[in-house]
Amino acid sequence: MNHVTTWIVVPSYWTFPSGEPGAELTVFDHPTPLDEEGTLVRTLQSFVNLDGDFHVLVVAACSNPVLGAQTRQRVEQLISPLAADLSLFLVAPPDVERMNPLLAEPILSLTSYGNIRNVQLLVPYAAGAEVEIGIDDDEVIEDPTYVHKALEFTGREHKGEVVAGMAGPYYDREGEFRLEGAEALVRYGNVFIMKNYYMNEALKGVLAEPGPEPIVKSNVAFGGNMTVARDTIARTCHDPYIPRGEDYDFVINAAMRKLWFYTRPDMGIVHLPPDSTGSQAADKLSKMLADIRRFIYMREKDRYHREQFPEEAIPMDYLLPYPGAYLEEGMDLRRLGVEALDTLYPRYREEHSPEAFVAEALETAKVKAAEFFAYREKWERVLADPDLTDKLAEEIERLRVR
Repeated sequence: MNHVTTWIVVPSYWTFPSGEPGAELTVFDHPTPLDEEGTLVRTLQSFVNLDGDFHVLVVAACSNPVLGAQTRQRVEQLISPLAADLSLFLVAPPDVERMNPLLAEPILSLTSYGNIRNVQLLVPYAAGAEVEIGIDDDEVIEDPTYVHKALEFTGREHKGEVVAGMAGPYYDREGEFRLEGAEALVRYGNVFIMKNYYMNEALKGVLAEPGPEPIVKSNVAFGGNMTVARDTIARTCHDPYIPRGEDYDFVINAAMRKLWFYTRPDMGIVHLPPDSTGSQAADKLSKMLADIRRFIYMREKDRYHREQFPEEAIPMDYLLPYPGAYLEEGMDLRRLGVEALDTLYPRYREEHSPEAFVAEALETAKVKAAEFFAYREKWERVLADPDLTDKLAEEIERLRVR
């Protein structure tokens, strides 16, 4: 393999063929049925005209392990015509099963957003990547200089501080970066319902009025438009236990290690999700349930971290307005979670107890918070293995799409 130090990685999510439903053990926002083409090829085609040298890795995940081999076969069929124009690799559940026993500890999985993102980081790292660029499979890159912009600061010193990673904005078809209708949510006065409002406030803080600096220190994070430096990968992992928002959470995990992310306003991509014209414009019950779990968990993880690792405490101003608004100890997330479900999804109560759901989320958070920091230690040990590259070299070459 030619030693190329930049990898663009695209996670892609798949589920049972249309008309052949099955149990979706991992819930994704909008997985593609295996009998459809989805948006992945469109994304990869947008890479062909990018300047620079880079490998492309597709991480194919599926909603049920029984679909693993079928998912790999289908995705390879779709993307193989592009192998003539891109240095293309594909990792899917069968590949992860072969890789895990080769690691010092088996830490890889494709059963949650966080786990998928960790495969997205580890494979390029083992292949010698200096910078990993994450792009989602419902996006296109129209700027031919995008890779140059992604590499210009990542991993380098800027004003006396190393840029651990960097994010750029999402734009919709109309060129808008803000989430539609978010300001109207303020009237509810409920933090779970107001999520898009808090996100917009964070976005406006770094994008609405660009300053003289090309990059801005910020926790604003888009997993589908994010660069990560090699040293950051070695010291920071995604959280396998967070149900949504693994990108913002990853930036927080990095900040625990005093590794700081930046936003580059002119490093934009176009986000074209299949269910709306703007990111997360149409929220659903499943997203609300996951968000309740997510923010309850994030607050518990923050509390546990401050208690167990006080030397790593993160300044709250780095986390505000989003997701810091959810991390205040005095906020009654139990009551607000129930209220959000009753307000937006009153029918949920007909078959489920909102109180029981929130109570279970609170208890689970206490267990998973401790488990995350145990996983973090495993991650660092595995990536510190001096033989990691040699152990995975043959398997990574097998991932090449020809």
